[in-house]
Amino acid sequence: MKKIINFLLITLVCMCTNLFAWESPNIGDLQVFPEDNPWNWDISTYDVHPNSDNFIANSGAGYHLHPDFGMVWAGAPNGIPYITVNDGEPLIPIYYTAFGEESDPGPFPIPLDAVIEGGSDGEGDRHVIAVDLDNAMLYELYRAFPGEILWEAQSGAQFDLTSNAIRPEGWTSADAAGLPIFPGLVRYEEVYIDQEIDHALRFTVEHTQRAYIWPARHYASQSDNPNLPPMGLRFRLKADFDITPFSEPVQVILTALKKYGMFVADNGSNMYISGAPDERWDDEVLSELGAIDGSNFEAILTVDSNGDPIYPPENAVNIQDSQTIDFRIANYPNPFNASTVIKYWIPEAGDVQLYVYNLAGQEIASLYDGYQQAGDHEFTWIPTGLTSGLYIYVLQTGNFAETGKLVYQK
Repeated sequence: MKKIINFLLITLVCMCTNLFAWESPNIGDLQVFPEDNPWNWDISTYDVHPNSDNFIANSGAGYHLHPDFGMVWAGAPNGIPYITVNDGEPLIPIYYTAFGEESDPGPFPIPLDAVIEGGSDGEGDRHVIAVDLDNAMLYELYRAFPGEILWEAQSGAQFDLTSNAIRPEGWTSADAAGLPIFPGLVRYEEVYIDQEIDHALRFTVEHTQRAYIWPARHYASQSDNPNLPPMGLRFRLKADFDITPFSEPVQVILTALKKYGMFVADNGSNMYISGAPDERWDDEVLSELGAIDGSNFEAILTVDSNGDPIYPPENAVNIQDSQTIDFRIANYPNPFNASTVIKYWIPEAGDVQLYVYNLAGQEIASLYDGYQQAGDHEFTWIPTGLTSGLYIYVLQTGNFAETGKLVYQK
């Protein structure tokens, strides 16, 4: 009987291990944003921020670096997971429940069975991330819940991985800072296979100020304390910090923190750096990061007195080229049953047309056709005499056009 019980226990352990097994997929030679993107800047020679001591005192000193990723935690993959998709992945509608006016409307090629941060029953941020390898696109959702035919999420964003475009002023993303999440994750592929991390990392602090600096676009605080870090502030591991006592995988992470640093991207526990879960991580090795105190970091100066980015010498590009996007458009709510608000942002004044079509290509509504100043605009669409179904809106200005889907449910 004892042998049978032991066998059953071993079997159960194996079943549980397999149940929560997760290997983060490789992205191969996909370039995650251009080499001159701020995520990929070498900031090892940047000046220390004049308020660095206060920023560190309020968010780092006395706190130890913590890997917010690993194998399994609380019965789910530990970290922020992501999946890879390819051309032809079905597009799934997104229904935004909180920040739809600051979100990209979708649909996104994120399958409804995509892995969720914290697991299907998770109560935390529930990020869902998909990397489209064929089209070099990134799709991210925050507080995402799969339904039968769509995702419900509080916010979401898409990013062109071949572009340096950033979010419109004041817009969130799937992250509080309005930044993408995926490029800031520590991934097993980089640490153990490539043995190099060639980008900045993402981390959290408990308290931030009511401000953000480029390339962040959004804040998540009501505090005006100037000694709290703003969203988008970049910390760097001090150059004289000795990393030789650490294991080789940890040295890969620490080398990146010296060369690329890490962005304040969200409110959370102090000095928690983000990574993707993987059953191949060695949590004991990752725990070595806990020996590093926040006082071993310094905040660096990445924007000038006007708030414009300070580019590395080798990346000296036109600021306008780096920041400008053609336009952004979103509608909320979606799906809707009475009315929906279509909001958009255009970078410069010009002629603008905003139309709604049915799937047969017939024009259903002309919401605007005329001249508009640069900036934010919105229109409320109240369908009349239409059946439930899918409709398409088209925004055109200059030589550019953008489309989105409207799901009308009576």
